[in-house]
Amino acid sequence: MNGFILLNNKQFAVRLLNSADENLVQDLCERCSDYYLLAEGRLPDKKAGHGILSDLPPGKESSDKFVYGVFNPDNVLVAVADIVRNYREEGEWMLGLLLIDPNERGSGLGRIIHEYIKNMVREQGGVKIRIGVLEDNIRAVKFWTGLGYSEVGRVRLTYGDKEHDVIIMNLVYNYEK
Repeated sequence: MNGFILLNNKQFAVRLLNSADENLVQDLCERCSDYYLLAEGRLPDKKAGHGILSDLPPGKESSDKFVYGVFNPDNVLVAVADIVRNYREEGEWMLGLLLIDPNERGSGLGRIIHEYIKNMVREQGGVKIRIGVLEDNIRAVKFWTGLGYSEVGRVRLTYGDKEHDVIIMNLVYNYEK
């Protein structure tokens, strides 16, 4: 579902990314080094962009994965959303990562991207979105809770050089037909 989103009278393009966009994604990862330091305890490695575009959870195929890129009016990639269809169950989609350029954070872009994702999931028959949030990423916990996500569990995982308690959250929604 390619399209556009509007924020403060500025139009952002949204499109599916593919392997040809790997350098753009890598550049965004490097601009988001604060996230990588928090999550992994190190700067993003040279394959971070490739990983976003290709890594899959167990039991899923590439046809289940969608990576959307959000481009500002100057055609610069400012956000990526990594989504997997029907993970862990039919109708449940996993939002594996929403990575936003530090210069765009706090502008409302994340909320608008999330609304775009919710609409896309609904159009594809999804009824629930699953996310994992690092417990020590206080801003992210507040952001997702503010969007209506609620905790359904916790797991201990290692990312890069750091171990984290990860809060598993779901957003269950019903749309009028």
